[in-house]
Amino acid sequence: MKRLFSALVLALFWVMLPLAAMGDTITVGDLEFNNLAPGVNDFTVNNFTGTNNLGFFPVADNVTFDNVVLMATESDSTVLTFYLGDLAPGTDTSAQVADYLLFTQVVFSATLDPSTFSLTNGASGTFAADPALSFTLLPSSGAYLTAGVDLGTIDAVSIPEPTTLSLLAFGLLALRGIRARKYQAARRA
Repeated sequence: MKRLFSALVLALFWVMLPLAAMGDTITVGDLEFNNLAPGVNDFTVNNFTGTNNLGFFPVADNVTFDNVVLMATESDSTVLTFYLGDLAPGTDTSAQVADYLLFTQVVFSATLDPSTFSLTNGASGTFAADPALSFTLLPSSGAYLTAGVDLGTIDAVSIPEPTTLSLLAFGLLALRGIRARKYQAARRA
């Protein structure tokens, strides 16, 4: 009977682990393809974190995008790489290109700093174990990106902090219970 109880506790722990570890996808920024002026297009990256005076953006804390890189693939498969550095919260940065260039995609990549954050609804959490951000902007219609039309959101996976802590506490209690049962069984023998 005791072994059955221990096995059930461990089974419940392992079933709950993936469910508790699943996080929400939250928007932390966006990537836009725009026409600035005749002859000039640009790719603009916006960091939405920390700009929550309206309560619209989900991350209340100031979270920096470190080492922002854009890799734009032209119609002839040439890749233009733009190293944009770090992007502070609530700001944007851009890379300008000639408007006659045709692009099939743009890949954004960066890392997040810090790993913990607060949401505008008062909850707290951590970003998923991998702090890397990645997003690929593809044409919404046709073969090439269209200035002023194509944009997309940059998302990160978050894990709610209370869930992580409760999962850890449940696991520790389960292990303590199993150890206590083994100790009692050993004393009887």
